[in-house]
Amino acid sequence: MNILQLSFHTSPYSELGVNDGGGLNVYVQQISKYLSNNHNVTVVTAEKAESFKKENLEFYSLNLFEPDLPMEDKELHLIEFQKKLEETFELNNFDIIHSHYWLSGLVAKDISDKFNIPYIFTSHSLGVFLEGYNNERADCEKIIMTAANFVTASSNYENSLISESYKIDKKKIKLIKPGVDENLFSPDPSLSRENIFLSIGRIQKQKRQLEAIEFLNTFREIENDFKCYFIGGPSGTSGDDYFLELKEIVKELSLESHVEFLGNLPQSKIRELLNRSKLLIHTSQYETFGLVAIEAHSVGVPVVSINQGSFKEIIDNNINGYIAESFEDQYLNEFILKIFNDDKFADYVSKSAINSSKKYDWKHTSEKLNLLYQELKLR
Repeated sequence: MNILQLSFHTSPYSELGVNDGGGLNVYVQQISKYLSNNHNVTVVTAEKAESFKKENLEFYSLNLFEPDLPMEDKELHLIEFQKKLEETFELNNFDIIHSHYWLSGLVAKDISDKFNIPYIFTSHSLGVFLEGYNNERADCEKIIMTAANFVTASSNYENSLISESYKIDKKKIKLIKPGVDENLFSPDPSLSRENIFLSIGRIQKQKRQLEAIEFLNTFREIENDFKCYFIGGPSGTSGDDYFLELKEIVKELSLESHVEFLGNLPQSKIRELLNRSKLLIHTSQYETFGLVAIEAHSVGVPVVSINQGSFKEIIDNNINGYIAESFEDQYLNEFILKIFNDDKFADYVSKSAINSSKKYDWKHTSEKLNLLYQELKLR
């Protein structure tokens, strides 16, 4: 089978944690790797990147814009992207199009109509999360999902959101959960854990790093022995301003000895820091899944979060982490203090986190996608 994966706005093989590089990148990388064991997989982006071909997997950049171009400016290249796509590839040769994110979905819908190729849509993020200009985006997503042959959901939360907010036929929505790379995210017994919080994600208001800093300032009143490392670079049009705001607030609160911004790091370094840390602190307002949580769990790091969406499906309170409605929850503080000061409890939660991560497997994700592809090809 010949499979076309579209990731218009970001190269799946670019650095994570900067610009628009996030969970989508990992998702496309991993499923393409597994699917290429049995199929020909072509991954195409508009972002400038180095193209390559490795056995049945080809990654191709149409080199239309720089990685740091604001999202609203990337949109201006959509028509050019589709035109170059049609000029560069014999699109009739593809059996399936799998589009990632709404901008790729718009292109996939047009190509599907023009060449009569079935397509699958995976959102990775949804316009209904956001305000203002994104009302137009939500309208586009509804058009994309209504026309798609299948829409994948990464969590029950996303499944319900797509069905209820976009009025998409429930039979069309397929729950396919992402996986975790255990070869990369695994415990390292040679490293000792310290009272370290990690916050991993692009620096942008939607990720709510400010709330994490405010929590740390309050937490310091009951426990002063801790460090928090923020991993990730500024993203989006206001990312740089938000980053400056965060650094100023750390100074104003005199948290410099507790908080450090490490910028973008390679995954090998993130794995090392996870193995040294006792907790991942997660503040992102919106998540269709929460890849960073299961990656932390796979290393044995429990997750504390105030996300009231998909994270409820990942975190079990006092077993592999703690999810609260706000950082003012006294039981959240008690959980953290117990992780920091009770080695027996911390070891139990760490092992529980590892066990809970084992149900997430990229191979299984790819197998479920493959069944969808096969079903569409046989229609």
